[in-house]
Amino acid sequence: MATTAAVPLCSDTINGAGGGIPDRNEPPMLSAEAVKEFQLALFLENLELSYFQSGLENISTWGTAGYPNDTTKILSKIVAQEEVHVATITNLLSGYGAPVIAPCQYSFPVSSIDEFIALGDIITSLGISALIGVVHRVSYTDPSIVNTVASIVTVESRHDAFFRHVGGRVPDPAPFDTGISNIWAYNLALRFIVPGSCPTEIPLPILPPLTVSTPTAAENRSSAATGIASSIVPYQNSTTIPVNAANTTVTSSDMAFSWDPMQMPLVFEQGRQLFVGWTNQLNTPVYTVLSIIDQGRGVADVPQGLNGAVFVTVTSQLPDNDYDLALATLAGPAALSLS
Repeated sequence: MATTAAVPLCSDTINGAGGGIPDRNEPPMLSAEAVKEFQLALFLENLELSYFQSGLENISTWGTAGYPNDTTKILSKIVAQEEVHVATITNLLSGYGAPVIAPCQYSFPVSSIDEFIALGDIITSLGISALIGVVHRVSYTDPSIVNTVASIVTVESRHDAFFRHVGGRVPDPAPFDTGISNIWAYNLALRFIVPGSCPTEIPLPILPPLTVSTPTAAENRSSAATGIASSIVPYQNSTTIPVNAANTTVTSSDMAFSWDPMQMPLVFEQGRQLFVGWTNQLNTPVYTVLSIIDQGRGVADVPQGLNGAVFVTVTSQLPDNDYDLALATLAGPAALSLS
């Protein structure tokens, strides 16, 4: 491994984080595939750091009424730990002579402490799910470097537990977290990035965005009148184990989805039956029929048994794994927190 100057971290950051950049020696080589994975990881860590820094900067204006007295202190520690994560991955890439991914400009739709805490759950869930995917893929090409990412994932999970707990939600909603593909991770992050502001683009496909909302009363009436939404039995792959309803968390029975129908992936599939693919924990994706209400908008049932971070897409295919579902995505993904 080539040697380069370490990214400087001030003593306050190191003390606040509880430690600095690891001083152990990394493997002598890093594959091209692993370089791409760590560049994606840095891309996501830059986003997280910016989000938490913006919250820390605004928290004195928002106030913390209704939240624990140590909320600001804990957020400061989260910021310090994210700074260490960014510096660690930056050093790793630099040490192998690989290009470092610089921060973009970001736009976060929050204007209050409540909104910041709620979106914090989504942002950290994105980071956790993306890094689980990185661990999985790097374990095949560069198993000796896996611990670096795995050690970050566990800390990210503690961050998420904090946001969920102070937001009045169960900190550990499911026994397993949900891993996602690099394509999904990249596209989820793009939702918070000012277009054209990234100094370096990640060479991954950009997918049409997907918006998820609660159906309007008119949409519910329309779908009920045509018999195409609320009465649908959710489709599941034959390999999917039926869920025991007694062990599930009750959620809204259906959700509305909107997308740009003029995007090329959707134009090519015009006239075909569309589905919503739901990915959660370590389970096979589950699909429900997407009932078209209007151009670029539809309603689909929510499958039972989804807990914690859930990722949804619009697709015309029914793959039995999340990797192939990412390749078959027509719009999305969108990140949800259903319990």
